Amino acid sequence: MHKIIAYRPSVYTISITGGYCELMCNHCKGKYLKNMKWIKDSKDLLNEFIVAKEKGYNYILISGGFDKKGRLPIFKFLDVIKEGKIRTGIFIELHSGLIKEFDKLNGIIDAVLIDVIGSQETIDNYIKGDWLKEDYEYCMKLAKQYIPIVAAHVLIGVDNGKIKGEYEAIDMAIRANVDVLSILTLIDNFSDIDGIKDIMMYARENFKGHLTLGCMRLKGKYRPIIEKIAVDLQYDGIANPLYETLKYAKNVKIINGCCILK
Repeated sequence: MHKIIAYRPSVYTISITGGYCELMCNHCKGKYLKNMKWIKDSKDLLNEFIVAKEKGYNYILISGGFDKKGRLPIFKFLDVIKEGKIRTGIFIELHSGLIKEFDKLNGIIDAVLIDVIGSQETIDNYIKGDWLKEDYEYCMKLAKQYIPIVAAHVLIGVDNGKIKGEYEAIDMAIRANVDVLSILTLIDNFSDIDGIKDIMMYARENFKGHLTLGCMRLKGKYRPIIEKIAVDLQYDGIANPLYETLKYAKNVKIINGCCILK
């Protein structure tokens, strides 16, 4: 019987841009930054490392708002991140965006999480970003040379609930040979269950690495449906599954951490 991992996320999340993001996409508008610890400077960031360690966290996610090139402005904090890692030994995840200087992160960052969009039209007209969809594949391949774990996130329905480019996003992650592929959906205003199932099935049939259903997905009556689809398709893990999903899956392993872990 297939064993599925149930992830109970225990990750200390930090925004290095506070609530600011140049993109402010409609599905987010900075609201996901509100639940993170905001820092003003390097001193704040180092203090958050120490607080996270004192509170018993083993994982930190460094995130924040992106610029118009789809990049997290991480490099001005690199020295203090290195110091924080030395002082605490915490596993560091980075929501990097489309940075290219991954060689500078070697030995400091343990995992990078890259949101992948497979439609140029979505990038241009919905995200209003100044980059090409091909940049995702390039950056993932580059990250693979320097970072122990490279995880691709594909958000189904990102373009105002339309399915547009998700298959290509999965294909780019496959060609980049990422370590983990995490499938997400919009949280609300989206109910194309058949479309979601088809994409989830495509991911399972074609991606041979660690495949998970991530923590962002539809709420309400659709949530258990999506989780059961993941179980039926033998996904490797689900972040924060419902109790009824655990009973449905039967053979479950619990991990306190992010769904990029195996």
